[in-house]
Amino acid sequence: LWYGGRLVIDSELAPANLMMFLVAMLWVVSPIKNLSKLNNVIQEALASGERVFQILDIPTESDRSGERKLDTIERNIIYRSVSFSYEDGPEVLSNIDLEITRGEVVALVGPSGAGKTTLADLLPRFYTPGSGSILIDDVDIRDIELGSLRSMMGIVTQETILFNDTVFNNIAYGLDDCDPSAVEEAAKAANAHRFISEMPEGYSTVIGDRGTQLSGGQRQRLAIARALLKNPQILILDEATSSLDVESESLVQEAIDRLVKGRTTLVIAHRLSTIKNADRIVVVEDGRILQSGTHEELIGEEGTYRKLYHLQIRA
Repeated sequence: LWYGGRLVIDSELAPANLMMFLVAMLWVVSPIKNLSKLNNVIQEALASGERVFQILDIPTESDRSGERKLDTIERNIIYRSVSFSYEDGPEVLSNIDLEITRGEVVALVGPSGAGKTTLADLLPRFYTPGSGSILIDDVDIRDIELGSLRSMMGIVTQETILFNDTVFNNIAYGLDDCDPSAVEEAAKAANAHRFISEMPEGYSTVIGDRGTQLSGGQRQRLAIARALLKNPQILILDEATSSLDVESESLVQEAIDRLVKGRTTLVIAHRLSTIKNADRIVVVEDGRILQSGTHEELIGEEGTYRKLYHLQIRA
């Protein structure tokens, strides 16, 4: 600007040309700044693309010839001498023997890292036991078509999986041609209908990535509504009420009580107060089953369960 001004004063440059130059410079500055940021954007895109292709490149699990379909559970689920470790890591589960009868609610409790979630994750074949077997009505789950096996199950976890879509589509996810009245009934049973009705567009409201527009309790109730709509034979509830405030936990627990009624259920719980009414409580520690019984039975004997329960009562 100083140099251009001198040229104008010395009549070596027309004032109009100086103004044109300055305006052109202002136009160029912003694109140059954006260009300087382009490398960062490209690097972020490459890193994101690499993570996406890591998932896309995972081989698809195919059913083996001879695998059978199983639409219902008639008698029981049996873990028979099951051991498991992640890749080359230490053993996470060691020689687990557990029977869950049809319609029974079994709660898994124990310290963090005891192997509770791993024990549950083996049932839908997220992982395969290193040794031993898991049977449903005397059929090894490795001999059941994967789609058939998982279609019998409903899973509600602490980290609810929701999508940037409408409330209706999130509840009906994975099901074709859902009746709106059935979705609404599932939401009512999950204590979700009231807050959904108060949303700007009701069941047509888009809830954002991972349900960011909802509270933790609301997200959990949508997940429970989804499970109710699916009407599964087997339920897996993994810390479904953790990290919730008292009011939300009460609403979610009430919905869970409706959900588990009459279903074969495996519950993983940190708050022991939520599983006192389970048909059976199984204490897992260091990958082994240490105790098994009702709340009253386990409270009445020395062991890990009584210690954990009294610690939570004092807290």
